[in-house]
Amino acid sequence: MLFKGFGLGHFIVLAGIMMLGTFAADYPIFLRQHYNNPKSNVRKSYCNAMMQSRGMTSPSCKPLNTFIHDTKNRITAVCGREGTPFGNRLRRSLQQFRVTTCKMRGSSILPPCEYRENTSPRYIVIACENGLPVHYEEGQI
Repeated sequence: MLFKGFGLGHFIVLAGIMMLGTFAADYPIFLRQHYNNPKSNVRKSYCNAMMQSRGMTSPSCKPLNTFIHDTKNRITAVCGREGTPFGNRLRRSLQQFRVTTCKMRGSSILPPCEYRENTSPRYIVIACENGLPVHYEEGQI
């Protein structure tokens, strides 16, 4: 028998931990792609510098990306009491956030990547798993 000696209970606990680890793995990716607080002070174009430093210009240019300039706690709170359901598994913030959206100039997704910047306050729409943001819904700009 497969579970003999190991125990079905231990297997279930281990499977649960592995599933949580999978969800938690998306949170660092979300932070790398969308979190920048305080807003970095770069000498050249903010979007060009940030997109390159965060690895979104190689091997191809990410066409659109938004950076949120607020605390991790405030962003994560949108997954709970500071957000409201918005469509399928998404949450919309109750308050506006200061964000910078970087949109690629031109139509080629091949480097070198050039971006234009739009900074404004807006409501954010994110997907959450286990109380953590794992996806920013760019389509809700």
